[in-house]
Amino acid sequence: MDTLINIGLIVAYIMLFAAIAGLVIFPLISLIRGNLKNPKGVLISIAILAGIILLAYVVSPAQQGEFYTKMNISAQASKLIGAGLLSTYFIAAAFILITLYTIAIKWFR
Repeated sequence: MDTLINIGLIVAYIMLFAAIAGLVIFPLISLIRGNLKNPKGVLISIAILAGIILLAYVVSPAQQGEFYTKMNISAQASKLIGAGLLSTYFIAAAFILITLYTIAIKWFR
């Protein structure tokens, strides 16, 4: 049973890294091949994403509680975990607000 779980985790990690590589590589190939119509939009999007991640890292606390010491998690790892969670929350909230804005605009047209 443990072997199947390990194989499943390995396959999931391979698929995750392949998806991340695709998200990074294909837009760069598109920019390099000469599709320079909207490179400013891509660069602005990357800058906004980097700003959200940086903001989440700065705001996240480096707390050490009972759980963190029990699981042997350092203060730096705790800060990275918090930054990942906060950036996910920020991006999810932004998507929800954008969706609501789009619905509201369609109502008034």
